[in-house]
Amino acid sequence: MTFRRNFFATCVAIVLSMSTAAAQGVKAVNAWARATAPGQTNASVYLDLTSDSNAAVVGVGSPAAGHAALHSMTMSDGVMRMRALARIDLPAGKTVNLSQNGVHVMLVDLKKPLKQGDKLPLVLSIQSSGMSLTTLNIEAEVRGMDGSPSHQH
Repeated sequence: MTFRRNFFATCVAIVLSMSTAAAQGVKAVNAWARATAPGQTNASVYLDLTSDSNAAVVGVGSPAAGHAALHSMTMSDGVMRMRALARIDLPAGKTVNLSQNGVHVMLVDLKKPLKQGDKLPLVLSIQSSGMSLTTLNIEAEVRGMDGSPSHQH
């Protein structure tokens, strides 16, 4: 019985270490969100993601919101269409831009207004090909309502 327990513990440790290594292969940069207007309860977050190997973002969360989701925005005949996405593929070595006019993170039911200069915590769930899920913790800069970065001296 001890052998089985040790073997199982060793297997779990190997899987966890592989998962951690996979998450470390995904880099997030330029993460930001706009400050919210009074009464605004939703916000979008934009960032650039690059992965060393094929992977996908399969979920997102933030303690700053009641719900977070992966979204896409398209314009068709002057009408904006938003839809939830199950995943965002991250091809190996290519930067995927989550932007204002495309794929982004949507935060719903904000717990408090976003103010310029704040740091907004996000947790991305990353799935690598053939690997288990891992998480990537990032902070997005809250910029002004016009999208301009805060100026700190």
